[in-house]
Amino acid sequence: MRRTRLANLIAHELETLIQEGVWVPGAYLPPERVLADRFKVSRVSIREALRLLEARGVIEIHPSSGARVRSSTTAVGHLLASRLEGLSLTDLFEFRYIVEPEAAALAAKRADKDVLDRLADILTEQEASLQDVHGFLALDLEFHQLIAVASGNGVLQEMVSALNAGLRETRLRAIKATFDPIRSLEGHRRVLKAILSGDADGARQAMRQHLKEVEASALGAGVPRGGDEGWEGHG
Repeated sequence: MRRTRLANLIAHELETLIQEGVWVPGAYLPPERVLADRFKVSRVSIREALRLLEARGVIEIHPSSGARVRSSTTAVGHLLASRLEGLSLTDLFEFRYIVEPEAAALAAKRADKDVLDRLADILTEQEASLQDVHGFLALDLEFHQLIAVASGNGVLQEMVSALNAGLRETRLRAIKATFDPIRSLEGHRRVLKAILSGDADGARQAMRQHLKEVEASALGAGVPRGGDEGWEGHG
């Protein structure tokens, strides 16, 4: 729990520095060891903070070259994120039904080994974080963001990044209230299983089912909008 909070603080500080122009779009952040020395923390905490920033769409991490500020952080995704505030939760979920199942379908066709390995690692870390609300949420955001990355479509990646930013507080409230992390984890497992199998339609359906379960939790009860016949028959 303490390490997760520390990672959140570091992520906030790094994002502030990026917004202030210390690192411009396209620039690489210093290596993990340099950042660890600067913040007087472990490299593990730095790594977690960078993953949070990647999930928010602020940076992109390349295993071979490091973390780079995304050139589009001030473009469409950033603009969309800034305009999500005040929109109804139902509208946001309806949009997720349009975007995320297709991202999962594309990921089943295009995901590379590095992304697939990280997605599997996330599920392992989520299983160990079932009692850590903030840690589970950070991993949830990263899971959905990485599927968008795996889709290979930059626009989808921007949209999911913006949704992550807009839904963070909603997700946190849901987790604290009625959200069942074990059920969410099972949903993630079904999605990843289909992606690993290269089953585009299965990944699409698994993501849609997962979103229906999450929406039901977020809204408290009742049949989620994504569960009607129109959605079941889509795609």
